[in-house]
Amino acid sequence: MGEVGVSELDLRRERAARNENLFREVNERIEDLATSASFTQFICECYDDTCDQRVSMTVQEYEEVRADGNRFFVLPGHTADDVDEVLEENDRYLIVRKIGAGAAVAESLDPRNRENS
Repeated sequence: MGEVGVSELDLRRERAARNENLFREVNERIEDLATSASFTQFICECYDDTCDQRVSMTVQEYEEVRADGNRFFVLPGHTADDVDEVLEENDRYLIVRKIGAGAAVAESLDPRNRENS
């Protein structure tokens, strides 16, 4: 019975990482279009695939998050303790990383890793 719970948790973590990667892909395009704006509106990268809320960030802040393929930014309250670990927070957003099975999925789906392959 314990293995079923772990299996279901792994599936939840993988699904969350896949959902968050979709938002990360969109944000990569937003960054490409952000020329000289000091702040840009990016899409929250939370696990909720229906979330369309915006996060105001500088391109430099965005790049700091993107430096690691297993890091995402989300709005406060948009985390799930069983899939996310909060690494940093400020008054506008949190930086999280996927835990467990979701970590490998996040790394493998990182668009910047694919571009460098």
